[in-house]
Amino acid sequence: MEGSVSRKLDVKASATKTWTVCGSLLLADIAVAAFPDKYSRYKVLQGDGYAGTIIQVFLAPGVPGPPWYKEEFLVVDDVNRVKIGKVIEGGVLDQGFKSYVAVLNAIEKEGVKDECIIKGTIEYVLNDIAALPLVEQSIEGLYGIMKAVADYVINHNNNKRLNSQT
Repeated sequence: MEGSVSRKLDVKASATKTWTVCGSLLLADIAVAAFPDKYSRYKVLQGDGYAGTIIQVFLAPGVPGPPWYKEEFLVVDDVNRVKIGKVIEGGVLDQGFKSYVAVLNAIEKEGVKDECIIKGTIEYVLNDIAALPLVEQSIEGLYGIMKAVADYVINHNNNKRLNSQT
């Protein structure tokens, strides 16, 4: 069985500023900081945050399932503001998924200054139909990270790093 599921979130910041977070390793930093009950840490195994980067994400003690997973960034497109990451080892692949890809987009709202939409999509192929409930958990987890990114961008709107990108 295969499919995809998406969620969207309105953000009171420009797509450019939002992408500065989504398109970098700062995304992983924010996820770990915002959800210490889910993620304990991550480490970069290869790369600089762009396509070809591989990170290993360690789940917090007590989180059901495998204790870690490896994700490869397949696409980090600064022009179209799209990031595509694929789980390549561990995690959901040990829980009945054959393929698991997360896509993040920062989309400018037409005609509205300093607002955008973050769209998160999970594209999956299941080996085991029993893993289907994990799809909903996964998109809700991604949505939580999207909200944490939005909060970060809004709360750090005067951050020189974010403002230098506009």
